[in-house]
Amino acid sequence: MHSFQLQPFRLPLVFDNENPLRRTSLVEPKQKLTPLTLLPSQDVYTDAVTSLRICTQRKSLKLGYCIHAKILKLGIHGHVFVGNSLLDMYTKCGQIEDAAKLFEYMPNRTVVSWTSMMSGYHCNGLVDKAISLFLEMLEILQPNEYTLAVLLQACATKGYSIFVQTIHCYAIKYGFIADNFLQNSLIDAYAKSGMLAAAEKLLEKLSCRDVVSWTTVISGCVYNGMVERALILFSRMQQDGVMPNEVTILSILQACSEINNWQIFRWIHGIIIKAEWYRNALVMNSLVEMYSTNGYFEEGIKVYCGFCFTGEGAYVGPETIATLLQGCAHSCCLNLGEEIHGYLIKHGFLPSTVVENSLIHMYGENDRVDYAYQVFTGMSNKDLISWNTMITCLVKNEKLAEALSLLRMIHATGARDNVFPDFITMLMSIQVCSKLSSLLMGEIIHGYITRIGMLQYIFVQNSLIDMYAKSGRINFAAKIFEEMEERDLGSWNSMIAAYGINGNGSSALRIFAELKKSGIYEPNGITFTNVLCACAHAGLVHEGLEIFNCMGKVYGVEPNMEHFACVVDLLGRSGRLEEAQNFIETMPVMPGRDVWGTMLGACTLLGDIEVAKRAAKELSVFEPKSKVWRVALSNVCASAGRWEDAAKLRAEIRVSEELVDEGGWSSVEVRGDMVRFMVGETKHPESKLIYEVVEGIHEQIRDANMVGVTE
Repeated sequence: MHSFQLQPFRLPLVFDNENPLRRTSLVEPKQKLTPLTLLPSQDVYTDAVTSLRICTQRKSLKLGYCIHAKILKLGIHGHVFVGNSLLDMYTKCGQIEDAAKLFEYMPNRTVVSWTSMMSGYHCNGLVDKAISLFLEMLEILQPNEYTLAVLLQACATKGYSIFVQTIHCYAIKYGFIADNFLQNSLIDAYAKSGMLAAAEKLLEKLSCRDVVSWTTVISGCVYNGMVERALILFSRMQQDGVMPNEVTILSILQACSEINNWQIFRWIHGIIIKAEWYRNALVMNSLVEMYSTNGYFEEGIKVYCGFCFTGEGAYVGPETIATLLQGCAHSCCLNLGEEIHGYLIKHGFLPSTVVENSLIHMYGENDRVDYAYQVFTGMSNKDLISWNTMITCLVKNEKLAEALSLLRMIHATGARDNVFPDFITMLMSIQVCSKLSSLLMGEIIHGYITRIGMLQYIFVQNSLIDMYAKSGRINFAAKIFEEMEERDLGSWNSMIAAYGINGNGSSALRIFAELKKSGIYEPNGITFTNVLCACAHAGLVHEGLEIFNCMGKVYGVEPNMEHFACVVDLLGRSGRLEEAQNFIETMPVMPGRDVWGTMLGACTLLGDIEVAKRAAKELSVFEPKSKVWRVALSNVCASAGRWEDAAKLRAEIRVSEELVDEGGWSSVEVRGDMVRFMVGETKHPESKLIYEVVEGIHEQIRDANMVGVTE
């Protein structure tokens, strides 16, 4: 007997905070580790194997090296169990090269050795090496069912269906096919390789179909997108009397998330309640997501609230909570969103960047910009999504100056937090400049986009066309359009709209003709809206009516309410109110708010009080509390000399507190800063000087007009 066999297998190492070998996942981070001493026994081989198992569990490679060194020192590395344990430790710690080197020099290789090495190759993504090793093994010794199962997993990962069939034949030939574990592995391999028919056929042949067999086929169907088949198999599983496990339920919930069938949702929900899966956090997360992703936000919120009521809500993941908040945003359930926010604060879910981003979006969609901004400023860790969501929220709620300020901030401080503007940030930046007609800031952003290489994106170029057009620089917009290497339909639509809002109807029609001639894209509803608006602004009545009449006949685009409003605007601007009225009377659908609003606007220009009254009456149905149509009607009455009617309307506006004030506002760019002001505002510290300058401009205009009349 060798003397080393009588020595206790002890590691004389103290693992403290300063020792780099102190690595463990089995204790709390703050817990002090005691010296790691493995108990001696009469069998030094068992001690070595136990030590390596502990090392493998802890995923501690450095500790594994230390144990390996001790094994070499004791001279027991040639023992088959010790060698296999070393091999297992290296493969599970991700050191596949060390494992391969150890395997190469192993004096005694058993089936376990070969299987462990193949499993290591598979787990590290080296499937081809695993197959090569299997072929090499066949020349030396016969594999067992576990070897075949490992190889099946590897082949399924790469979708090697031919190898799966070959292994199946080998298992039948050498009598391994009766093993239940191997049968389930074969089903899984067939399913993951896309051979679902073979997987189902094998399932039918099984004498004892357990939950693993059924779940494997169901999961394979979901994995390959055959969700309807997965539900059918799940129903058959129920009829077979096999109770589903957690994996089965999660697979079925994933399948349900990809369809939109309320009856199936309720059926699965009932099974979950009956089987008491409602206390399982993973299952409840998936159930909430199933409802939310299919638009049943209120039902998802009810499930979440019920889960919280049972005391298990703390286990709901942040992604699920984010989905719930998205549901509150889309369904405008501000009260529920606020309740969830309160629950999150109470139970310590915050800070969480994913959840806080969803809170910002939820408050923004419900027009509570103040709450959204409060969440944003209170975030300890803002990512790019946080910035983009907050900026989008401000733009949606017309807080454009604040959005511009935030855009400046991300450019100034983003690098410090490793947050850099992306595609969405740039689009929002251009949109803000477009709405504000901020040419200076728009040109700066254009330069930045060019410098960072984002100008190649078509969406960015389309947004720049829109921005320059709304800033009055139609020549810049046209240059971008002409220099585009590739255009989509949005590019053509943007350029048509650009010419239209600048009153150049003939150029808009030219671009429309070029679009038709190119034959690449067919005009859509937006195209016709832009063309009709361009004709209306340029007074091209005949051309506009001709285009409107051929929309459905030639291009198959059915006119919507926006198109009808454009035609009314086209006729109204040219003074043809009677034709506009006849057009409204013959519309195939009931005229909407846009149509009557456009008609009232035309009456304001032309002073037709009777038509204006009818338009206002129709608008009162859509907007009973709005001041806009009342002010417009009073202006028409005043211009027609109907002072009593005008005064009555004005008095009604002043007295009523229920009417919604929709006062207009304007902005002006001063050295890159946007100054916003309301109509008739006097709160500005220099308002007196401003109005004096405005009055001076008016006098110059009047003088210029007088000179023109005299000449």
